[in-house]
Amino acid sequence: MGSRLKTSLTSRVVRGFVTRCMVASIMLAACGCEAPESSEQNVVSSAETTVKPAVARAPADNSKCLVCHLDFKAELISARHEKAGIGCSACHGPSLAHGGDEYNITTPDRLFGRAEIAPYCSGCHLEHKKGKAYDDFLEKWHSRRRPNGRMIMDDSVCTDCHGNHAVLRPDQQNAVPL
Repeated sequence: MGSRLKTSLTSRVVRGFVTRCMVASIMLAACGCEAPESSEQNVVSSAETTVKPAVARAPADNSKCLVCHLDFKAELISARHEKAGIGCSACHGPSLAHGGDEYNITTPDRLFGRAEIAPYCSGCHLEHKKGKAYDDFLEKWHSRRRPNGRMIMDDSVCTDCHGNHAVLRPDQQNAVPL
């Protein structure tokens, strides 16, 4: 391929990428896809965790993410947070470059290593209750592999027990029970 043709092709790819990023940015701004406001007051407790409540809002619109991440529509963590008005961008940032990357090379703005998961989740989920249900769960699953493929050990993190919050290949998306 000639140098001039390579330059022309590269230029078109870059212009297309920039245009998609600009459109995505406008769409995100229009739908208000930002992290929800939370309050230190009126802390709510459930059977599982104590949570700082978000300002009441409609379910989040994760449609831009679900174009590629189809499995997250039914994935436990994603679905519950979406229903509560907390979209993907609340944890992973707007990720405009990631959303516009047709080659799936660009990662989201924020990803979390195992050591970062519990501290980040505890920003909203203030404490994990440890009652009978927790004890029963540990008795059943400790040192065993869960249906989501994760082992439950003493150093497990939130996503080891709660959901299957991981990017799966298309051939795996229907294979893992939720």
